Amino acid sequence: MESVFWVVSKIAWALIAPETFLLFLMILSAGLLWTRYNKEGRVLISSTVIIIAMVSVLPLSYWILSPLEDRFTIPEKLPDQIDGIIVLAGVEDLAVTAARSQPSLHDGGERLTTFVWLAHVYPDAVLLFTVGSGSLTDQKNKSSGVARMIFSQLGLDLERIQFESDSKNTAESALRSYELIQPSPDQRWILITSAFHMPRSVGLFRKVGWNVIPYPVDFSTTKRADLSFNLQNIGSFSQGIREWIGLLVYRTFGKTSAFFPGPIT
Repeated sequence: MESVFWVVSKIAWALIAPETFLLFLMILSAGLLWTRYNKEGRVLISSTVIIIAMVSVLPLSYWILSPLEDRFTIPEKLPDQIDGIIVLAGVEDLAVTAARSQPSLHDGGERLTTFVWLAHVYPDAVLLFTVGSGSLTDQKNKSSGVARMIFSQLGLDLERIQFESDSKNTAESALRSYELIQPSPDQRWILITSAFHMPRSVGLFRKVGWNVIPYPVDFSTTKRADLSFNLQNIGSFSQGIREWIGLLVYRTFGKTSAFFPGPIT
């Protein structure tokens, strides 16, 4: 059932992602220009350009991402004693690493560098790297392979790290990690992931019975909503939309206990 959920979610997002929708509109409008519906084509392509300009210039990505990134703050002071540290995969470029035999990362490398730093801060803590591959077409190459290269280059002893490489998404990762570690309720574990992804991740870990200490990294927003002209804003906007949809879907299917998990007060 979990595999079906994962496959459906991957395909559904590929079809409804904002960048996919905009590309479809551009192709459709360009085609209409060469038919008797050229007037409609001009209207459609003009509308598409306006949408792209708005997303690129207006701080829409900020408005979408900042509530996610501000939900959990970086801890001002960590406990003196930590039982373990978890880092979620997702920043590893599996295809380029396999092709070039050199570790390659997407945006968000702070997940791994923060993991290494905290591993040195807490030399006795158990270390866990979790999530295998989220690719529909490549389950052979795993994120753990890239992470091993990175950790080795940064001087982290690989013998200290446990790797959970069978999960395909964060929901599976939370469950499989809990089954692997079997933490007791009184233990303190730090969870590292990108700030925008932290609310959903915390909700999933809490659902399986693991009250982790959130340590968000990889922030993409500042404290101001500024106007800019940057086509990369479309990608950030899409990332935020995807995360909000993920929160809704996971809550609907009972994978989390709250729509927008937040700090425990």
